[in-house]
Amino acid sequence: MLQTFIILYRYKARGEKKPGPVRQFRIYAQDFSEARREATRYANYPDVEIIDIQVA
Repeated sequence: MLQTFIILYRYKARGEKKPGPVRQFRIYAQDFSEARREATRYANYPDVEIIDIQVA
C-alpha cells in the first residue's frame, strides 16, 4: 500500500546569496526508504537542498 510523504526542500537560485523559501512536495511511496531514494533522485538538480521527509 502506498503512503504519502511530504518532502520539504529549499532551492537556491544561482547568483543569489540567500536560499529561497522552504517548499513542500508530496510523493507516494511504499515505505520511508523508497521515499528517501525518490527525494534524492528528484533533488539531483543543482542547488536543491532536501530539509526533511515526513509521513503525511
